[in-house]
Amino acid sequence: MRLKGLTSFLETLKLIVGRRWPLVAILFALELVAIVVVSTAPFFPSELTTYENQYNNTAAVLNQSAVGQIGGIFGNNFRVAIVELIPAFGLAIFGLSLYETARIVEAIAVIKGVSVGLALGNLFFLPSTWLELPAYAIAAAEGIYLIYAVYLGFKLGWARFVREIRFLIVTLVLIAGVLIVAAVFEVSEIQIAGSSADGPFYALLTWIPFAFIFAGAILFWRRARKAVPEIEAKEAAEIAQEVTALQEIGEQGHPQNSEKDAAGSPTSSPSKGEEGGATA
Repeated sequence: MRLKGLTSFLETLKLIVGRRWPLVAILFALELVAIVVVSTAPFFPSELTTYENQYNNTAAVLNQSAVGQIGGIFGNNFRVAIVELIPAFGLAIFGLSLYETARIVEAIAVIKGVSVGLALGNLFFLPSTWLELPAYAIAAAEGIYLIYAVYLGFKLGWARFVREIRFLIVTLVLIAGVLIVAAVFEVSEIQIAGSSADGPFYALLTWIPFAFIFAGAILFWRRARKAVPEIEAKEAAEIAQEVTALQEIGEQGHPQNSEKDAAGSPTSSPSKGEEGGATA
């Protein structure tokens, strides 16, 4: 049973990675564009103070131990991702989180007295960003698929929506895994950058382990794309077998009901013998 459950989990993960990647890629590209565009736009009145305070509030997390920092960063990011999974409402939160990220980058540039371009470079030149943003894109994509599943539920039956719950659970596990790794990378970058004068340069060495993770992800993606047709054919065959079994059960039950109706129906005509006995 455990082996079957693991196989089902891996097959669902392959379907998510191998079939749904175009939507995730589009949302990820929108994230990058939105952050660049918004961060270079002027602040609205009193908006700068709001995001300066929001940035300064991160000191409470940064003053903790490395383990505490990982827990704090992961907890905050995972809460955002969970909300982004909510159909329709999650897309609004997805856009809001992008706006806030861009504005905080702009606020950091003001606080440190550097250009927004340099602040963006600091954001995009560290690998943790390239883990967090895809995780949010995955969450938003699942939110869109949930909307579609609800639509199919009303139109074709709720079995389609129930099937999507399996994808939701696997997506949650995937997002949690990515965000944990992202938090480890982010804390490592912070610890290394603050260790010495040359720390910011050495922080770039975190791209080395990231390269191995990225290579593994690309390899799994390629294998998942190849496996998708076989997995979908297998699922279609299983669904067809279930439908056939239900039809056979229905056909077996129908004759029995017909016999009961014929024998015990109060409207059935009495036999000649019964008529004779009744009139004798």
